This record gives sequence, C-alpha cells and structure tokens, in this order.
Amino acid sequence: MKSTLLVSDLDGTLLDSNQKISEVNKQAIAHFKKHGGLFTLATGRMEQSVHPFVEEIRIDLPVILYNGAKIYCPRTKEVIYERKLENYGLLAKRLMSIDIQHQLGFLLYRDGEVYTHNRNEIVRVHEQKDGVTCKSLHENMLAEPITKILLISPSTSVLQQCEKLIQDFDVNCELIYSEKSYLEILPTNTSKGNALQELVRYLQRSDLKTIAVGDNLNDVSMLQAATQGYVVENCHEQLKTKAFRKTVHHELHAIADIIFNNLT
Repeated sequence: MKSTLLVSDLDGTLLDSNQKISEVNKQAIAHFKKHGGLFTLATGRMEQSVHPFVEEIRIDLPVILYNGAKIYCPRTKEVIYERKLENYGLLAKRLMSIDIQHQLGFLLYRDGEVYTHNRNEIVRVHEQKDGVTCKSLHENMLAEPITKILLISPSTSVLQQCEKLIQDFDVNCELIYSEKSYLEILPTNTSKGNALQELVRYLQRSDLKTIAVGDNLNDVSMLQAATQGYVVENCHEQLKTKAFRKTVHHELHAIADIIFNNLT
C-alpha cells in the first residue's frame, strides 16, 4: 500500500444512498492509511459540503473540489490550485431567466460560497443533500470571476435546452454532466483528471501509484489520468464500456473492496 495514492469520488462511490460513509469503508481507509497509503477525495462538491467527510475519515491531504476547479488543503486552509470562469455574465443572466414550470435550479459558486437568484424547491433539495445554504445572488456579482455554475433539473430536455444555449453563447468553458440531473459549467481545461495531475505534482512524489475510483461522466478524466481507474457496479453505462477495472456497487462498500481485494 505504500507509495499508493487512492482518490475516491464521493456521491455514488464512497457515500451510500443515505449520504453516509459506511463503517466498513471507514475501517478500510484507516487500515490503508495505517499501512502507508495516501487517501483523498475528488468531488464536484464545495468546501463546506466536503468538510464533514474530511473530518470523519481524517483526511490531511489536499482534496479536489468543484470537479477539478480547485484543490484545497483542509489542514492548512490553503488553496493549492484554482481555475476560474470569466466572461460568463450575459450567459448567466439568460440562464437565470429560464423558468420552465420551476424545473431548473441555478447555483453559482464563488470564493467558497454558493449563490442562487431563485431558491426554488430544486435548490432547497440540493441544499439539504449537500449540507449547504445558498446566499442571494445579485446581478452586479456577475462581473467577477467564479468557480462554476451548476444547473439542476429533473427534465433532460430542460438541461439539453440549457446546453444548447451555452454552446450558442460561445463562452470559453467546459460542460460536464456530473449526475443525470446536474449540468455543470466549469472553467476552461477544468477536469478531475487535470486536477489529479496537479495534486501529484504538488505532493512531489514521483514514485506514487495513483488509484482513482468513480461512477459518472465527470470521473472519466480522472480514471484515465490515474495509474489505474476503477468504476463501481452502479456506474454510468458509458463507463462500463471503457477499459477500467470493476468493483462492487457503492452500497456494498466499494472502497473497502478495492483496498482489501486489490491493494493488499
């Protein structure tokens, strides 16, 4: 386990359906670290949302946040790496004007905070899930660089409409579906894969073998950048066709399966 960096996605991978880390996974991670392994997270979530899990499993390495737009060290409170989205203001205003039977949630992330112009039911459900509270978004804030925009909708057609609108505006950005109902607008060249490479450079450990685990399309770049990528049984169908190793369903303690059955 020495010289191995294990990087796990959170939702649908390390966390169960109740947004908890199982005791089996916690014990496996502790065992892995005790025997010289390095463990951290790579997630689309923000600092506030990740903090309870960082404390629970005592992560002292930098964590990859916002799907790779930021690398943050919870121990030193230092931002190790960050990319920002600029010149998005007109696009954001247009997206904020979309209100198709209240089927769209709009969230904007900046400087470790999350904002919305319309705290509808979709946004409230997301707040509860991620353990965050949205602040009020004012139009004059749209001139400042931000970390990302998250669009949430139970309607595939609504998100497709948003995707087309974003492409028509020709803003320099990355688009990624982090969940079926989540469309994210990220700064150019932002991905979990690029962030993983930045993290390895920061750690200055040329001997590190990197193991990445994920379940969705936003994890693909990280799985490809790692020495070895693993996908959970419940992963997105497109990931099942790629040359990644398979592990068990996230409800069956996938991280423990990898540690005890593949890394020992």
